[in-house]
Amino acid sequence: MSENAAIVARIIEHNTGGQNRATIDRDHIGVIATQHGRFDGDIDDSIAEALAEGYIGEQDGEYVATEKVWDLVPGTTR
Repeated sequence: MSENAAIVARIIEHNTGGQNRATIDRDHIGVIATQHGRFDGDIDDSIAEALAEGYIGEQDGEYVATEKVWDLVPGTTR
């Protein structure tokens, strides 16, 4: 998985679930990603890669993290 796709997956994980909203839309992901100092790719390609790898899923046209995203940062669980 590319670093950009991993960043997108972590953005989604960090901004959904728990007391946050259940899902996050593409535009919101894009705003956060462009503010991330290490993100330097295409947002749509990064979302597609994270979807293909199973780190995120789609729900009602928005995105949600899967449990697999916890593998990106060792020691993190819900």
